[in-house]
Amino acid sequence: MLAQALMATAALMLSTGSAAQALTDPTRPPLELMGAAVAGASPRTPLQSILLSSARKGAIINGQYVPLGGTYGKAKLVGITATDVTLKSDQGLEMLQLYPSTGKTAAASGAGGTSGKMVKRP
Repeated sequence: MLAQALMATAALMLSTGSAAQALTDPTRPPLELMGAAVAGASPRTPLQSILLSSARKGAIINGQYVPLGGTYGKAKLVGITATDVTLKSDQGLEMLQLYPSTGKTAAASGAGGTSGKMVKRP
């Protein structure tokens, strides 16, 4: 009797371990979509943060703090706004954006399919 109980417990423990491995995250997108997203992804900008205050102006580029007028590699940080920084080097000016640009399109309205007037809402 004890041997049967041990065998049943062992079988139960082994079966739950294999079942847990087979479960996948239900919120994860399908593999087909994940592969397309990775293939079409644009390279990430090295700009990680912009620091603007009365005490200092600078940016964090690839983990390195660069003050306004400071250098990053062979380039000099010559401009800072709330969303981008400008580097000047021998090759010219390069603008690094904090957020990737997104294209905006007008949505079709109603059954007519014509685009309506865009209203900005708070």
